[in-house]
Amino acid sequence: MILTKITSIKSEGIKPVYDIVGVEDTENYIANGFIVHNTSADWAKKEHKQLKIKLAQIRTKHMLLILCFPLKVEKVEKTYLESFTNYWIQIIGRGTGAVFIKDLNPSMDSWRIKDFSNVGSYNEFTNVSEIKEKLKKHPNFWQIIKFPRPPEKLYMRYLKLREKNVYDDENVLMHVTRQDIYNACLILALKDILTHDPSLSVARLMKYIKSEYDISMPKSQIMNCVEDAKQLIMKVRESAMEDVALGEHVSTKTHTDQYLQDNVSNGT
Repeated sequence: MILTKITSIKSEGIKPVYDIVGVEDTENYIANGFIVHNTSADWAKKEHKQLKIKLAQIRTKHMLLILCFPLKVEKVEKTYLESFTNYWIQIIGRGTGAVFIKDLNPSMDSWRIKDFSNVGSYNEFTNVSEIKEKLKKHPNFWQIIKFPRPPEKLYMRYLKLREKNVYDDENVLMHVTRQDIYNACLILALKDILTHDPSLSVARLMKYIKSEYDISMPKSQIMNCVEDAKQLIMKVRESAMEDVALGEHVSTKTHTDQYLQDNVSNGT
């Protein structure tokens, strides 16, 4: 093997490149006389850099890092499974999971992915005891566990985080109707009135709802409604301004009104 130093780097402009995937066993192949290693992990990505920082921080503190992968395990990048994952929990029902433990034998696939084909099929309606018997066929299976309900404070923090950017999801936004937006405007208007009128308060609003409609509405739920309304209106106005920036329309109407007319269903 001969090693040489790079003497110069010259830009050739923007050109198409190609990615070879699915190379079995070693992930290596020969290109232009060179042995090349290929991996689908892009460690330059922002989220990957953040993950490496977190892993470095917790190792010295003997902490547990929980990652949620919305994928089937065989779709997860091999680097994550082999290097960073010690336990894998498959959610098989609400509050119920199956725990698999990493095989430390260096001569084989740590998670025995191919052995899952010998387990058999099961779904959300399959009895847990039956699922357990099937999973016992897999060498990495450990046990079935039940998740306790988290403390209310922690659960509310989770809900706040989960709903924070809900309207950034195009699949959510495309189902929003004008009536949803009008309702959100009314909620925000009510919130503004409560803020600027010292004679009104959330507590008074709660009492009014109880006396008029016989419904006890918690303060947290009222604040959730306000936050959701705020997010929706902010997203709609942001999208309207993006249309203007792209020159999508010019109108005597306000940008937001025109956006609603052009892009949002009236809900009928």
